[in-house]
Amino acid sequence: MILLDGGNSRLKAQHCEDGSIQASFATRYDQRWPLKLAAWLGRVDSRRAAYCSVLDAERQTRLEPVLADRFGAAVERFVSEPEALGVVNGYADAARLGDDRWMALLAAAGIAGGDVIVIDAGSAITLDLLRADGRHLGGAILPGFSTSPERFREIFAYIDFDHPDIAAVDRPGGSTEAAIQLDYGRSSLERLPELVNRWRNAYLPDASLVLTGGDAEKVQRQLDLSTRQLPDLVLRGVDRMARA
Repeated sequence: MILLDGGNSRLKAQHCEDGSIQASFATRYDQRWPLKLAAWLGRVDSRRAAYCSVLDAERQTRLEPVLADRFGAAVERFVSEPEALGVVNGYADAARLGDDRWMALLAAAGIAGGDVIVIDAGSAITLDLLRADGRHLGGAILPGFSTSPERFREIFAYIDFDHPDIAAVDRPGGSTEAAIQLDYGRSSLERLPELVNRWRNAYLPDASLVLTGGDAEKVQRQLDLSTRQLPDLVLRGVDRMARA
């Protein structure tokens, strides 16, 4: 089976059989990325694909024909839901939680064995709190370490950045607006450890920390806590859903 993660800055894929990774692929979104993906898919022997995506409409319309040409109808897309695999979505409108965040939560739930805080550090940094009983407590969204406020607004172009919930930063957000942490006076490098320590102490004092994303190692250096890095966490969530 082919697993794909269409992220904000890169598309990642794995060819997995019987729980073992046979091949991997990753590309940034240059002009030729659909051709690169199609070429890689042509070299792997698999009849089924499963994926999640936070791509914008233009990139999504370029991805779908590649998958349809290779797999026909044997393509399954997983999206954020109110509940799955024992995990209960903490967003009031479950569909608005990023599909990649939802897959990461599903993967972490199957790995952690207790309370867990999931941090995905890419062009945007997301932080999510998950109890051992499967209840998602909400989270935060910050600009990536190398992401300007202007680029951050482009990534979340569908968000009203004048929404009053964006100013409510005292607890984990149960909506995208309430999760946005955009502090023009301080960098995410400063804000993230503060949020992790404050929310961990307040809500999940015994939580383990699972890190993913391109800047996971940088996050690890900023936190004075034991962490576990899983670069393919989102793909693991897609895999759990595909096997369910």
